[in-house]
Amino acid sequence: MERRKIQLIANSTYTLSLPKYWIKENNLKEKDEIMIYEQNNKSLVLSPDNIKEKDINEISLKVDEYPENIDRILFSIYYLGIENITLYSDKKMTKEMKAEIRKALSNMSGTEINYEDEKKIIIKGLLDKSRIDIHQIIYRITMIIDLSIQNIFEGPELKEIRLNEDEIDRLYHLATKVISMSLINSETLNSSKIKNTSFVPSYFLICKKLESLADNINHFAQHIKKNKQKTGKTKEILEFIRNETDRTTKHILKEFPEIFKKLSEKERKSKKNEIFEIKDKILSDYLRDMLKYLIDIEDELITCSFYNKMIKQGKL
Repeated sequence: MERRKIQLIANSTYTLSLPKYWIKENNLKEKDEIMIYEQNNKSLVLSPDNIKEKDINEISLKVDEYPENIDRILFSIYYLGIENITLYSDKKMTKEMKAEIRKALSNMSGTEINYEDEKKIIIKGLLDKSRIDIHQIIYRITMIIDLSIQNIFEGPELKEIRLNEDEIDRLYHLATKVISMSLINSETLNSSKIKNTSFVPSYFLICKKLESLADNINHFAQHIKKNKQKTGKTKEILEFIRNETDRTTKHILKEFPEIFKKLSEKERKSKKNEIFEIKDKILSDYLRDMLKYLIDIEDELITCSFYNKMIKQGKL
């Protein structure tokens, strides 16, 4: 760390000299431009304007090297924000391999196959990362969760719930991409509304818990449909989860205005007892996990709201 004094030039302009080694390391010269980003803790992040040229914008992969896990490799590339992906094989790609690739792409918002033949697939990213707001992604996920719970009350209609779950999976992967990129790109950090890297672990965990909550809602719906059951006593618990999810989302959208008030220990215990009393243990387990995910989310909101308070006080 270095200290530099602010200089006043001609009683009108404040200047600050930059370290010589930093200029050389980034191949900068006189009249080159640098980008300046303001964090919400009032600190400034400086970045060479030519840093974009160093970003990995394309990658070429031999799929034969990843026969068992091409989907996870594609997600990893997607999270890094790489927009041009070429997949190739020395021999003809199998139908199974192409099916795995297409399945992965269905969860990668803003990507499409630009070219395809027997040995090659070229994937292009069309997403404008500067317009992605993490808060809106979370809001969209919780809105779809709400729709799925309503669907259970009215039916359920499994096709609609599965479509909802697929959409949440896409949004979860999109959120993971934005969160990952915010760690390596100051522009994404600001445009995504994350603003401070201290929030990154909590945002990731919140999105993951919401995705897991949606999975359990889908399994819950399938079970009651298959066994021709009514919601019965579970309706009150689902309504409670629905309302709490809405409350947590509103707190996120308001950008953590105060320390979040989580469920009291008495409320948690009361709901756990209600769930334990449900005779169908499969439904009971699904509801128990839903409550656990909700509690985990609320714990992360306390962390985020505390960090936000520290930022406002200039301590973070």
